[in-house]
Amino acid sequence: RCALASSQTAAQNQPIVVVFDDAAKTLQAQSGTQFYNFTDVSISNVAISGNAGTVSLGIDRSSLGIVWQQYAAEKTTIEYGQCQNSAAPSADH
Repeated sequence: RCALASSQTAAQNQPIVVVFDDAAKTLQAQSGTQFYNFTDVSISNVAISGNAGTVSLGIDRSSLGIVWQQYAAEKTTIEYGQCQNSAAPSADH
């Protein structure tokens, strides 16, 4: 689970859930009711990153710091946050 703070409104935290699978090289996220399946996923011992349409995600594995970028025609929104490690999701999710 991660909490994001917008660079424009740092006081507002937005919870997101990020799930990655080292073996399958998959990365997914849920922000509210939005689900993201990332492509061009790179998972190493140092970092995890991927793209999903107009969103890119990067996670530093040592600190679990996160960068979430959302692209629009006139504006790019960058949010920073912190994740906490949790157990693998159950098989029914």
